[in-house]
Amino acid sequence: MEIPAVYYDGQTARRYPISLVIEQGVVSLYGPDFERHERVIDIEVPEHFGAGARVLRFADGAYCEVADHAALNTALAASGYRAGALERWQRSGSIAIAALVGVVVISVLAYYVGLPAAADVVARKVPMPFVASLSRGALAALDGSSLNASTLDAERRAALVRGYSALKLGDNQAVPRIEFRSSPALGANAFALPDGTVVLLDELVAIAGSDDEIYAVLAHEQGHVHYRHSLRRLLQGSVVATAMTAWLGDVSSMLVLLPTVLLETRYSRRFETEADDYAAGQLRARGLSPGLLADALEHLTAQRHGGPDIPDYLSSHPATAERIKNLRAAAE
Repeated sequence: MEIPAVYYDGQTARRYPISLVIEQGVVSLYGPDFERHERVIDIEVPEHFGAGARVLRFADGAYCEVADHAALNTALAASGYRAGALERWQRSGSIAIAALVGVVVISVLAYYVGLPAAADVVARKVPMPFVASLSRGALAALDGSSLNASTLDAERRAALVRGYSALKLGDNQAVPRIEFRSSPALGANAFALPDGTVVLLDELVAIAGSDDEIYAVLAHEQGHVHYRHSLRRLLQGSVVATAMTAWLGDVSSMLVLLPTVLLETRYSRRFETEADDYAAGQLRARGLSPGLLADALEHLTAQRHGGPDIPDYLSSHPATAERIKNLRAAAE
């Protein structure tokens, strides 16, 4: 079977219309006053892309272009030529589907396993001066937006600091710095900054049944510091947001934010459980009951004034009832 082709000698740009024949493992080119024969095994047959001409390359730099892909593939197959493994895989629908599934699986594992693991390693290596600077900046930003000055008198604040200091909660026996603030917007709450500073809101002090409940909440926040949860969340969120922006380009900020929110929800739930377990262990070691943290959670639940519960899968915390149950079990 003669296949129309165009031959280039590799020395000039002149085109030579020819007929190409492949038989018995030999490629033969025929043109006006021109003839060339080469073994198929001595010719480079690159894989073809799209509808472009297929190019056969000779050892001396000459080459010919063939537009009829089907005829060339039939002739090559009849001569015993077998395409490379990569080219065959690219043409296989089943292999393409398997490769796609593999990419999805690897991406999911990287997202849910690799990224958190990497964030954990990096968070533990972040220099403390940087962590302290980051924490000061975060507190300054919150003071300018969500937080107000504490209305507790100096004696009450000092009593809470003395009581918590006397317990020496924490692995290194160091007493964290407590910053007192108020925030009607945030309500009864406390949170730890990456450097270990704990922000305690007046609203939490007001609803607590006892100072020991407040200390239990602070122990929980120290758990977040111990595991560097805030730094890990920051690293995870930054990586995801950056990757999504680079991939999707200039799109709605919601598309960039959504993966980060989903990731933060999943790992915040896990982090809260880890912090609860840490607090329970610290309280038991100091002769206090983990049930104190459960009591504080019950007071926080009552503070919601019967508002609708947030579905557990959308909450950044595990279900409060589940946390209370686990803490009561730890107390027993």
